[in-house]
Amino acid sequence: MTTIRPLIPVDRGHLLRIVRAQTHFLDCEVEVAMEVIDGSLKPDEDYRTLVAVEHSGWISGFISYGPIPLTENRFDLYWIAVDPDSGRQGVGSLLLAAMEEQLGQAGSGHIYIDTSSTEGYARARAFYEKNGYDVVSLLKDFYREGDDRILYLKKFDDRQC
Repeated sequence: MTTIRPLIPVDRGHLLRIVRAQTHFLDCEVEVAMEVIDGSLKPDEDYRTLVAVEHSGWISGFISYGPIPLTENRFDLYWIAVDPDSGRQGVGSLLLAAMEEQLGQAGSGHIYIDTSSTEGYARARAFYEKNGYDVVSLLKDFYREGDDRILYLKKFDDRQC
């Protein structure tokens, strides 16, 4: 049984382990992911992080998201990662659903996800599409030559949750 709950300070090391276990994350991405996680622990920041905890207490994944400045009910999903040993067991979908439920309580809105076009992110793109996110933009060579930025969108309203 997996429980989804907000991040607490003792989770940080477990999330670092999960982020480092992602074979497609560059070192700079690991650093930024941890900055977002650390921001989630500060009450004055808008970052939010939820963690997936197994009945044994093992943390199997997390999702970080937050409001987009200067918008109304528009949110970015910054990071979602699942421990490779827990992959393909529905943990990622549970995390997405928990985020969407929380955001739906605020009324209608949009969730945006941007990701890379590289092969290392193919499973992530398939996961987003399987969970109802649509491609709305592609910026060629955004991250570097041959690495496009793909932007996904999912609209939600409070009746969906």
